[in-house]
Amino acid sequence: MPFAQVGIQLGQDQIRRQAELFGFGKSISVPLKVTPSVYPRGLDDAQTALTAFGQFDVRVTPMQMVMISAAIANKGRLMQPNLIENVLSSNLASLYAPTPSEYSRPVSEKTAGLLTQMMIDAVAKGVSSNAQISGVKVAGKTGTAQNGKDEPYTLWFTGFAPADKPRVAVAVVIEDGGGMGQNGRGNSLAAPVARKVMQAVLNK
Repeated sequence: MPFAQVGIQLGQDQIRRQAELFGFGKSISVPLKVTPSVYPRGLDDAQTALTAFGQFDVRVTPMQMVMISAAIANKGRLMQPNLIENVLSSNLASLYAPTPSEYSRPVSEKTAGLLTQMMIDAVAKGVSSNAQISGVKVAGKTGTAQNGKDEPYTLWFTGFAPADKPRVAVAVVIEDGGGMGQNGRGNSLAAPVARKVMQAVLNK
């Protein structure tokens, strides 16, 4: 697998540094605390290869995955996530409104553009096709994560739309194979959920 080979070439320290730029290893406040995502340490080459495509002991939250997609959508700029838009008093006066602030710049604008195009292709003509929305260019990627020899898979989709002028970024995770054991796939179960969420936002 190409990702495994690239992972070994990069090495665990370089992969970890890049993950940390996206927020891995840090508790993010939204203002509620979000459990930190984890990239493991002390790996051999085989374990590093597995982490390069999200396996072995990589642990990531849906919040972390949507932050990654949002940073790609935002041309490489990762913004501090906020759970609330505004806090109003009983007479509807604004008591508190978070100010948008930059969290980090994990990738360059050029790299974000290349990733966006690959995610567009994954939805338009690849393995993430069930996230397609008629008349809207969607950027996204599915994931089907193994958990053990006989354990059901964990199914993922993350992406954003419209890809050329983003308004919404999403991350969907379906645990326990969505009731389908090891027969469920990210594209068959997680991508349609993400499509409905994006449609709901875009149709407001």
